[in-house]
Amino acid sequence: MGVLRLQTNDPATIAWGHVQVLLWILLSAVLAIGIVLVAARRMVPGRTASSSSIVRSWVALALVTGLVVFCAVAFAVRDTNLRSTLIGALAAAVGSAVAFYFSGKGAEAARKDVLSAAFGGEEVVPDLIKCTKDQAALKLGATTLKLELAPDSGPSAPPAAISRQDPAKGATVPRGTAVKVTFP
Repeated sequence: MGVLRLQTNDPATIAWGHVQVLLWILLSAVLAIGIVLVAARRMVPGRTASSSSIVRSWVALALVTGLVVFCAVAFAVRDTNLRSTLIGALAAAVGSAVAFYFSGKGAEAARKDVLSAAFGGEEVVPDLIKCTKDQAALKLGATTLKLELAPDSGPSAPPAAISRQDPAKGATVPRGTAVKVTFP
């Protein structure tokens, strides 16, 4: 009869005692990160209670710490194919940790603006009546709307003010629409 033997010198095996030590090191590092973040946030002047959350920073730093430990374990494995696979997984996970950290509310608003600009959206036309050409360009510069001189517009002297605009102020138009203005 054959006897089943466990191989103890398998290059891809890590002893349970080593795994326990790594887990304790990781747990201690995560707790230390939390303590340092709490202390650092309290030292920063001008923070309000609502802006002093450390959860996002703590999770991101804990992920990075775990990934560093993961990398160390990958080098402890003597199988080169497995090590290469683990390092590739580490690179992908670092990208995820960075994306997680920078995915705040500001980034969410920026993504919405980019999607709105790319796939359409609407804007409200500002009031350009009695503005000079430079003032109108400045107001429209804060939007995606374009300034266009109406064909029936008279010659505009430098201090001339806009007498008509199309579309009218307050109108909701697609992004990038041209606003035609008329000078007297």
